[in-house]
Amino acid sequence: MTGAIDRLGLPPERWADVDGPVHYREWPGPAGEPVFVLVHGLAGSLLNWALVAPRLAERGRTIALDLAGFGLTPPEGRGTSVGSSWRLLDGFLRALKLPPVILVGNSMGGMVSLIQAAHHPRSVERLLLVDAAFPRTNRLAGQFSPGVAALFAVYAANRRLSERFVAARARRLGAEGLVRETLRLVATDPTRIDPALVEALIELARRREGFPHASEAFLNAARSIFRAQVRPGPYRRLVQQVRTPALVTHGARDRLVPVKAAREAARFHPNWRLVVFGDLGHVPQMEAPTLWLDAVSSWLDEAPADSEGEAAG
Repeated sequence: MTGAIDRLGLPPERWADVDGPVHYREWPGPAGEPVFVLVHGLAGSLLNWALVAPRLAERGRTIALDLAGFGLTPPEGRGTSVGSSWRLLDGFLRALKLPPVILVGNSMGGMVSLIQAAHHPRSVERLLLVDAAFPRTNRLAGQFSPGVAALFAVYAANRRLSERFVAARARRLGAEGLVRETLRLVATDPTRIDPALVEALIELARRREGFPHASEAFLNAARSIFRAQVRPGPYRRLVQQVRTPALVTHGARDRLVPVKAAREAARFHPNWRLVVFGDLGHVPQMEAPTLWLDAVSSWLDEAPADSEGEAAG
């Protein structure tokens, strides 16, 4: 019987060796065109790109990976913090001997992509930041919501307490409940997300219930994000030193990363273009893939611009 993931029609699974196995999938594209590398966010996987990767591949070879501890990539002694994920991404680009790529990062994946562009700018031709986890601003409007801040504070609290909290939530909700609750948080209207993708996400979540590393990987990543936001100075300086051209897409109704944080980050970069989707949340590539892809195509067809765009979600 064909599973929900198989029904998405994804290209075959592949594995790279980056001090351990890394799971990825690759959509072939026209030769001589850019290479896109897609980096998911916290609790995500390469499935988060399933709705947009085929059209990106019309523009160039497109590769989506699972970071260590997420999707099907096991930690195998590798860390799962943001810094560890960056080192894995850098090693992945080297292992596949890729030319300078268009690095596409959502949420935590955007944070990891920014670190790559700051430390190894020659490896990144352009950045495509999708509701990236930008540093919080000094202004009230750019702070994370009290609910989100409280949740991450729980994750960063006493290790045993946070592990019990995550385990109890998983038992209460089950795989399907976890997926659907997460989608309610990250999407303005989760019913917009293709039901076939939702079923695939649930199938993966059920598979990951048997992974002993799943909760620890999530918590380690969440704690590292929290630490970077509690004292955002170093991360803010890193973002400001990035010189790579970028398209910054952000949902105006993002509950996790305030759009003000994206505006503040873009303000320091004349070669960044900001496109705000008025009625979308944290995962526009899943909630409104065609709208998101149209914005990306427009940017790819032009030289990176200084201006800011507003798009109706």
